[in-house]
Amino acid sequence: MTDLLDNLKRTLGDTYAFERELTGGGMSRLFLGEERSLNRKVVVKVFSEQLSGSVRIERFRREIQVSARLQHPHVVPVLSSGEVDGLPYYVMPFIQGESLRAHLDRSGELPVAESVRLLTQVASALSYAHKNGVVHRDIKPDNVLLSEDIAVVTDFGISKALADSVMKGDGTLTMGGLTVGTPAYMAPEQAVGEPNIDHRADIYSFGVVAYEMLTGTPLFTARTQQALMAAHAVTTPEPIERRRPTIPEPLAQLVMQCLEKSPDNRPQTVQEIIQRLGDLHRPAAVRSADLAPTIAVEPVTPVRSRRKFLIPAILAIIAAAAAAGYVIFTKPSKTTEISSIAVLPLENVGGDSADEYFSEGMTDELANALNKVPGMRLASRTSAFTFKNRRGLSVQEIGKQLNVQAIVEGSVRRAGGRLKVAAQLTSVRDGLSLWSNTYERQSNDVFGVQEDVAQAIAAAVKPKLIGGTAVTGIASRARGTDNPEAYDLYLRGQFYFNKRGADNLRQSIQYLEQAIAADSNFARAYATLATATALLPEYTDSPSAGVTERGRAAATRALQIDGTLGEANAALGLMAVHDWNFVEAGKRYRAAVLQEPGNAIAQQWYGEYFYHTGQADSAFLRLKMAQKLDPFAQIIPSAIAYELMVARQYPAAIDEINKGIQRYPDIGIAHAVASMANLFGGHPDVAVREAETASRLDPELVIRKGQLGFIYGKTGPRDDALKILRSLQADPAAGKSTQLALTQIYLGLEDYPNAIAHLTKAVDEHDIALVTSFTPLLHPMFDPLRSDPQFTALLRRMNLVK
Repeated sequence: MTDLLDNLKRTLGDTYAFERELTGGGMSRLFLGEERSLNRKVVVKVFSEQLSGSVRIERFRREIQVSARLQHPHVVPVLSSGEVDGLPYYVMPFIQGESLRAHLDRSGELPVAESVRLLTQVASALSYAHKNGVVHRDIKPDNVLLSEDIAVVTDFGISKALADSVMKGDGTLTMGGLTVGTPAYMAPEQAVGEPNIDHRADIYSFGVVAYEMLTGTPLFTARTQQALMAAHAVTTPEPIERRRPTIPEPLAQLVMQCLEKSPDNRPQTVQEIIQRLGDLHRPAAVRSADLAPTIAVEPVTPVRSRRKFLIPAILAIIAAAAAAGYVIFTKPSKTTEISSIAVLPLENVGGDSADEYFSEGMTDELANALNKVPGMRLASRTSAFTFKNRRGLSVQEIGKQLNVQAIVEGSVRRAGGRLKVAAQLTSVRDGLSLWSNTYERQSNDVFGVQEDVAQAIAAAVKPKLIGGTAVTGIASRARGTDNPEAYDLYLRGQFYFNKRGADNLRQSIQYLEQAIAADSNFARAYATLATATALLPEYTDSPSAGVTERGRAAATRALQIDGTLGEANAALGLMAVHDWNFVEAGKRYRAAVLQEPGNAIAQQWYGEYFYHTGQADSAFLRLKMAQKLDPFAQIIPSAIAYELMVARQYPAAIDEINKGIQRYPDIGIAHAVASMANLFGGHPDVAVREAETASRLDPELVIRKGQLGFIYGKTGPRDDALKILRSLQADPAAGKSTQLALTQIYLGLEDYPNAIAHLTKAVDEHDIALVTSFTPLLHPMFDPLRSDPQFTALLRRMNLVK
């Protein structure tokens, strides 16, 4: 491609007189030329040779035609497009001046007035494009050009045209490593690979650019693009006023709202941004954000003789506005803006210890009901239940660790046919009670108590996004059944489900099936039944016959009743992974996280799906999002460390897993991951110690024995490896995954023919541990086999390669 300029001259020379190559970068090369017929300077942008052979030129042309129709003073137009050497190109006018990137690099933070002026012009371009159905998807300082203090935006719609032209019909990329957008300015939904990106992604990127213009520093910095995308997905940015305290408060609020993680929490149109930027030029008026309709207030001249006339006049204006339903110059108190809550486990007091399931169930149902309130964010169950028996920790300490603004706590007593629930809502900011009450009813009126408590808390906090939405009936809508018997059985099933383990999952399945028998339209019971049956094969050597079929039937029925249940789609995704049907798994997980973006388990499983299928960067982003949602989940540090390990980022993996082990030292899988990360990271002694610990903590798991044998074989004590090998050979029925365990040991002993032979048997047996415990596409343990055609054939049988 060194002769690309020569090829351009040969193929386009009749139309353009090319002068030289400009500084490009990323996925393109830029060439300055002159259009012969009009004697005007143009820039021809040719996409990089990295895309050679993967771009569908006709699709690119069709997509870019939409952008070419944009005609606006602040939009750099597309003049024409085509292809050269199999690569798409397009032509745009040459803009005399510099990019906003160059301006920021030279000047640092810009004056507020200049920033507002330029941002208004950029917003004008975005608003026009959005109204015409074009989303930019790559707003950044490099794509804003400055000519005589006028900002114009280039590359409208190019990212979408390029992406669509290299994507398969199912929306997956045909080549690895193509990122649509720039990581430093990428909206969270772009970073995590959401398929349906709308105009609000541009609003987020606009906020990132505004933040950099006003502070002179990027929103986030990181050593890798992967970490940078993760920061946009899960990290709360530092308030802009901390970096530059002199920024006007309305401008700071606007920028930070543009940077909200959820698109629903950002300004919903760029036109709203333009109006709010315009308000900054009217300091003597009541701003449109504060009052509708706007009431202009003439500046008051401090002349004593006018005062007695002014005060009645101002009071009259206020009274008239109040009569019209407006509130002037008042801001909601801190308590009215609470939008994040943790529901701590309600204490089971004075009753039978066998009622523990009921107090935990009441906790879960209260949290589930509050989670249905628009604008409310709930701390995950796992994290909240970490503080059961909180041992003297204050509300402020718990709230800080859970990153919430308020805490719900209380107690449940069920005895003598009576039910008594006491609940209290406490502000994390100052430890003061915002609301408390006690409810006593007949035991069979549990639904009424739930509704009263949930509604009272919702009314007390008035979430900032509630927008007048009615909160009545939130508990009944969330619960999904009005049958007390079915509900009680569901609570029992949920109680055992949360404990995990084979026996507990079987007990959970029994109760959930009884709940469904009592109410055949109980969608949530079907969804949890599907999840329990999907997990059972991972916890037992002998799941009951037809367990997967029962799970699929339950999930399908749940979605027939309530198509919004992300839990049911996540269960179908996990079952598809077990079947090695990764196309179906991806579709189901995407549906699950779109339906329930706050479901940490769905986000975690989706992340694991990505590293199963060799997409390490996407795996990292999803797993970090799951950790953000559920910071106290025991398994997520292991999943993140595992992803870093298979991505060959061994120091980062070791650091991540050490933090997980420090918090949860008795989790076998954490030590197993630590063992592998330390082995490949150059710490063999630590690897042996961690593998021995993992085997001790999980003595029933044969894959732990296999890993220990692998570590022994790689680090020196071969006799110990052979001892484990012989013990497994002497008892082929030692447990599920025996063939995979033998594969590990032979890999450690560098006996690759036997490793392939036993790996083949594991594939023949459809051992799900091949994807639930390992990642054949990426795991360094399998590196010695990658050149063996037999290994490639096994990957093909697992649907991991074509």
